Amino acid sequence: MENSKRVKVLAAVYCVLIMLITGASDALRGVFLPLFKSEFSLSESQASMLIMISYVGNLLFLFIGGYLADRLPRKKFIGGLMLIWMLAIAVYIFTESYEILLVTIIFSLGASTMLSTSVNIITPLIFASPALFINVFNFCQGMGIAASQNIGGRFASKISSWHGANLIILCLAVLAFILLMTLKLPDPEPQETGVLKSYLEVLKNPACFFLIALCGFYEVAEHGLQNWLTSYGSQYLGFTVSRSAFFLSLFFGGITLGRLIFAPLVQRLGTFKSLLIWTSASALLYIPGLLIGKVGMYLICASGLAFSILWPTLVLLVGKFYPKSISGIATGFIIGVSNIFDVIFNAFFGSFVQSAGYATAIKVLPVCAALFTILLFALRFCVKGSREIE
Repeated sequence: MENSKRVKVLAAVYCVLIMLITGASDALRGVFLPLFKSEFSLSESQASMLIMISYVGNLLFLFIGGYLADRLPRKKFIGGLMLIWMLAIAVYIFTESYEILLVTIIFSLGASTMLSTSVNIITPLIFASPALFINVFNFCQGMGIAASQNIGGRFASKISSWHGANLIILCLAVLAFILLMTLKLPDPEPQETGVLKSYLEVLKNPACFFLIALCGFYEVAEHGLQNWLTSYGSQYLGFTVSRSAFFLSLFFGGITLGRLIFAPLVQRLGTFKSLLIWTSASALLYIPGLLIGKVGMYLICASGLAFSILWPTLVLLVGKFYPKSISGIATGFIIGVSNIFDVIFNAFFGSFVQSAGYATAIKVLPVCAALFTILLFALRFCVKGSREIE
């Protein structure tokens, strides 16, 4: 009994640490984007390409990794992801080339996203209250994001700060890898289903396309803000880069705090009911916040509290639509395919800014938030079997 408790404690410590550092690492991209633009003399389209290619990495890693997660021993699978991620972070420390950055970001962001997704996949297998623990672990990821944005925003004026930030993250990643090697993780059951049949089982579920669209519109709404708010605030609204990064850190600070405060409530209310309540609140703050300009920044910051439980609870919801034997492949596939939304958004957003200006281009984000809200209610009330899910 004591040994089982020790295993769970060590697993929880690992999950906390990996979510902290993946969050901090992912957030650096948006914080340092204005520096990359000046350092490498990038146009808005080239800067947008940098963001877009990272989501191509997400798509590849989630699509392939989701399949492998249900077939490989979990410690080996997660350990392999960590080694790929750490190697990419190490490259950041020594390079000042836009071309190398463009290639490396495929691996750093792809592996990082699959790592945090793996935490969400294994949490229900280890802990008795998965909704509570998933929100606590994602709270830790939010802490990493908010800290990276707030602290990084103050030093994002020189390339040496980029190198130093990645060195710190690499050192913490090495500690997490050592801890991982001491863990005993539950391995997936042996799979007899072929790859094509597995994906067909995922696609046959009537909720599949709703879930892909939900994840996609959510990702554009959150990631679009994460990657472009600093540039939007400094280049259009008249704030400094550090002030814009501060507003962004308040938004993610709200996400972070909300996950800690609301986690027990989400566990009590259930997955679907919680999503409906918090999604409605987020729409009421986020959408007008982005439509009214400078003053709206304060509404956007407040919407972070409403956004707080949406992503981890949405990932948990995906798994509830599928049997445990294919929950990993279903989660990886749905989240992976949903990254196409991010890829398309970032492929065109830079050009859209150049042609129409930030005032018009930024309205894509509230539109995505509105579509996410509408589709969530449609899933609950129009798709067979959804009302039976707590």
